[in-house]
Amino acid sequence: MTLRSVLIIKKEEVVAENGIVTAESIEAAEAGLEIFEKGGNAVDAAVATSFASTTCEPAMSSLGGGGAALIYLADEDQVVAIEFEGRLPKAATEDMFVPDLLPLGVEPHPSFGWRGTKNNVGRMGYCSLGVPGQVAGLCQILEQFGTMSLEEVTAPAIRICEEGYEINSYYALVIGNNMKLLQQYPPIDKLLLPGGYPPRPASAYNEPTVIVQKELAETLRKVAQGGADAFYRGDIAKAIITDTQPHSSIVTLQDYADYQPRTYGDGLVGSYRGYKLVCMPEVFGGIQVLQTLNLLEGFDLTALGHNTPQFLHLVAECFRRAWVDRFRYMGDPEFEEVPIEELISREYADEMRTDLNLESVPDEIKPGNPWKYQGDGQMPEAGRPPGPRGEGRNTTHLCAMDKDGNMVSMVQTLGGGFGAYVMSGSTGIILRNYTNLFNPEPGTSNSIGPWKRPSSHDSLTLVFRDGQPLLTIGAPGGRQVITSVVQVLVNVIDFAMGIQEAIAVPRIHIEGSDPKVPEGKLVRELFVDSRMPPEVVKELESRGYQVVLKPDGSFALPIAIMRDPKTGKLHGGVTVPVPAMAIGF
Repeated sequence: MTLRSVLIIKKEEVVAENGIVTAESIEAAEAGLEIFEKGGNAVDAAVATSFASTTCEPAMSSLGGGGAALIYLADEDQVVAIEFEGRLPKAATEDMFVPDLLPLGVEPHPSFGWRGTKNNVGRMGYCSLGVPGQVAGLCQILEQFGTMSLEEVTAPAIRICEEGYEINSYYALVIGNNMKLLQQYPPIDKLLLPGGYPPRPASAYNEPTVIVQKELAETLRKVAQGGADAFYRGDIAKAIITDTQPHSSIVTLQDYADYQPRTYGDGLVGSYRGYKLVCMPEVFGGIQVLQTLNLLEGFDLTALGHNTPQFLHLVAECFRRAWVDRFRYMGDPEFEEVPIEELISREYADEMRTDLNLESVPDEIKPGNPWKYQGDGQMPEAGRPPGPRGEGRNTTHLCAMDKDGNMVSMVQTLGGGFGAYVMSGSTGIILRNYTNLFNPEPGTSNSIGPWKRPSSHDSLTLVFRDGQPLLTIGAPGGRQVITSVVQVLVNVIDFAMGIQEAIAVPRIHIEGSDPKVPEGKLVRELFVDSRMPPEVVKELESRGYQVVLKPDGSFALPIAIMRDPKTGKLHGGVTVPVPAMAIGF
């Protein structure tokens, strides 16, 4: 018998009485804690954490990006959902990249499979820009639900910019892997490739590279003093337009001036085994989170056993069922008909559950017809085609909860790693590649269009038990976010795991598409954590999956906070192999 040493990395669950912040960046989490210790509530801490992350997570977060927040206000017993993804410019048209479309199969979009564009103009660069929503969203959230001033909650972020932050090993690798693209779009290369080389993390042989951002510090000061108006209708917007319009950006000052976040009176509400779940509505991944859980609720998962072949097969087939519908129906509901309430209905889940094959992998899964539960029952024409899986990490997440039960789940994103790779040099802001998440081919349910919002896989979720706040959760990780959030929720609700264990145990990922290999054979790739026992992997393969083993950390990166209903203490959990942190007091 051959024995080998095994590297095992662990993180301890954080338990606190007064408040906890979880974030994908240590510096951002510490900013949230600082605000907690100064008397702020969960909203104050979340906004401070978010501003800080825009200064020290350049691939994932920026004042030039967007996001969303789910907020539970304990005193009012109310959930508020605020979407601040941003918008495509009003001059955007569905045929704007048609002259640049590549032939089918030639360099398709790496995450979505639709047709690629020459020199990736549809994915990055100045033509991909839109109107960022980040600043408007954070200012609105703080003004409506916070207790502290903008000056107070931006202070940690400004300090990070002025004093600098140390590049960790994770970000050194991310920047190094993107070195060629960063060099194509100055001046971002001067910031992240000092001296023309990737930055260095701390080691026994060298001091770490420290990133200082004086221009961004000044921009944050203007926001702190003037709020969203200073950004969208003042000198900041003018500077961004001046920096980008000469390079073919079609975003205008009027686009900036007209932008407003969208507020929903409530989130997208569902339930699972008696627990109330609230997700972000419309363009986000909550639809498929609730749809998958509706399917799973018809089965006794505890009887199957956690991560047994039978359990994983069932979970995988429920994921595939939900993903096929997502590929078929998702678009911006302001511009497309999307059967949201029907996709998450119990009746639709009952119908779809009868089609699940619990023994082997079916050759094909077709979209269902949720429209039969709405209107005249007629299904619209087909939407965009499915594509291969995307693994890009271009999003960061944070959660906050305080002793009073206020909860926040907030996501922010640059749309692609380092966004458009475009930085407004005079403001220090890295800008998001908004057209990246739209199909450049006209006539699909997610084609480019004026003032459209990008659809998102982000799955912000709040959980309540017996009317009391229990859990806030979310994750970065592209299309794997949906499947990761579902599995963490199942681990907590069905298997009574603590939050750190629920996040750390092995997971799987699969989508609905079945791409064909040249021989014409269907390939059903199932991504499986390499820590899964070999006998489980073998059984999954015998059922018809092509198992692709992935190391821990290759999936989405969930973070969460859970409140103990008995003691009221807060428990924070984060993904293990990355610099995410839970911190409380």
